[in-house]
Amino acid sequence: MAKNMKYGDLIQFEQIESVIQLLDAGRPDEAKKLVATYVISDDMAERISKLMVPQLSFDDSVDHKGVLIVGNYGTGKSHLMSVLSLVAEDAAYAPMIRHPKVAEAVTPIAGRFKVLRIEVGGLQMPLRQIITLQLERFLEKIGVDYTFPTADKELNNKDSFEEMMAAFGEKYPDRGVLLVVDEFLEYLQSRRDHELVQDLAILRQIGEVTKHLKFRFVAGVQEAIFDSVRFQHVADSMRRVNERFTQILIDRQDVSFVVSARLLKKTADQQNKIREYLTPFAKFYDSMNERMDEYVRLFPVHPDYLKTFEQIHFTEKRGALKTIEAAMLAILDQDVPVDKPLFISYESFWNTIKANSVLRADPNIKEVMRVSEVLESRVQQAFTRPAYKAMALRVINALAVHRLTTGGDIHVPIGPTATELRDTLCLFQPGVEDMPGDPAENLLSMVQTVMREVLKTVNGQFISRALDTEQYYLDLKKDIDYDAQIEKRSEGLSPDALDRAYYQALLQIVSEDPNKPSYVSGFKIWEYEVEWMEKKVGRNGYTSTPKDGRGSPFITWC
Repeated sequence: MAKNMKYGDLIQFEQIESVIQLLDAGRPDEAKKLVATYVISDDMAERISKLMVPQLSFDDSVDHKGVLIVGNYGTGKSHLMSVLSLVAEDAAYAPMIRHPKVAEAVTPIAGRFKVLRIEVGGLQMPLRQIITLQLERFLEKIGVDYTFPTADKELNNKDSFEEMMAAFGEKYPDRGVLLVVDEFLEYLQSRRDHELVQDLAILRQIGEVTKHLKFRFVAGVQEAIFDSVRFQHVADSMRRVNERFTQILIDRQDVSFVVSARLLKKTADQQNKIREYLTPFAKFYDSMNERMDEYVRLFPVHPDYLKTFEQIHFTEKRGALKTIEAAMLAILDQDVPVDKPLFISYESFWNTIKANSVLRADPNIKEVMRVSEVLESRVQQAFTRPAYKAMALRVINALAVHRLTTGGDIHVPIGPTATELRDTLCLFQPGVEDMPGDPAENLLSMVQTVMREVLKTVNGQFISRALDTEQYYLDLKKDIDYDAQIEKRSEGLSPDALDRAYYQALLQIVSEDPNKPSYVSGFKIWEYEVEWMEKKVGRNGYTSTPKDGRGSPFITWC
């Protein structure tokens, strides 16, 4: 790669709108943009084609159910629902879909529906009331005369839906009704127990009427609600609902595809230049060669960034997209360093967390921030290996971020190993390439040196290393590291003083009474019972330390 190549020369950077709202699809000036900008991975295309479109179609061979699109904030639920609802409403949008497989697959539903889009987050009315009132307004706008019975006069909800669709069919015999609902989980979480049971009952019935009517229901939720512990108290109701719904999952790989296809889009020539840049560094990391296509596609974002980000319970996925977008905007005009691989890795998110004053109100985050600030301050002021200081600070930030990925328990003794820190952060130290031996092992040795120096600099406070797993983690309760204090104290003792302390410690271990006077005045000799192994009896004997302080710490004889 040519020197002085800038990041902006290697990427066709395209900013992403931070929040897509389902109701935007009802605005003509936004509709085309929504369809044209929606990027679809091959995996997502498969799910849309094989799972979602058949459920929305009028194919009699399909056991039609309601559809739930499951994905956290920022994964593209609203965007997906907007695109499919637009295509279902008007076939002219189908050719605008960017994935050819999906553009072909939507043919059976293209232009076959009248679409009602609603958001239910923050509403307090019962679900039945929300849906029936919205449907009545919708039907009135399209010239269909139908009114649902009030809840106190309703005898059978499914019969009412059949009557509604009969009235609709008289005016639109070749079309169906598609109801698309966003912010659905937020609504369900706000409901009291008895209200939730009633809401789930109407939801189940809606899923059931889709089997025989041209009525389709799609909702977006932030988690797989049927497996959620939040709804265990209504598990029976959830189970019955689950039987009449299909879940379409949007996972991390789909978000990764959005990042690579829009934020970090690259031409074939740009990809070749990035591959040329990264190849010399691949030997320093365990899996870069095997994952080179992924590294190139996401460059300069580290492939493991989103994997770590999604484990942080208080973040939204669109937060990852916006964080990456902000980081990219900051480096587009910067030169790509030729002497090291520089990625946007997950430790960089710590600066975003620290800058968010709202997050400081969370006791867990506040505590991690406090400890991190102490460690950073100590490294800034007292780190004795200046060449490694930048790496040490990156590691501390990484441990702080990792501390927030343990499901809300910030005291779990787990964290990354030195190898994982090296690979997931792409740590590097110029000069390591000139060392003989295995490059990856040499770099790992440097990382381990940095970790030892960090522990020494902070006297072992707030950082621990698990001896069995070699994992490093922020230990928030570790105000005093006694092992580190002993090691530090021992550095100031002479060999004779260390020997005396060592012998005294051993005496306390082997003697029932460490304060017992010596058997021979002026010598370290004590009476001691020794087991005679052959006779299986005890014999009185003596134990002592060598006079010159060398050799075995204790000598025992009969």
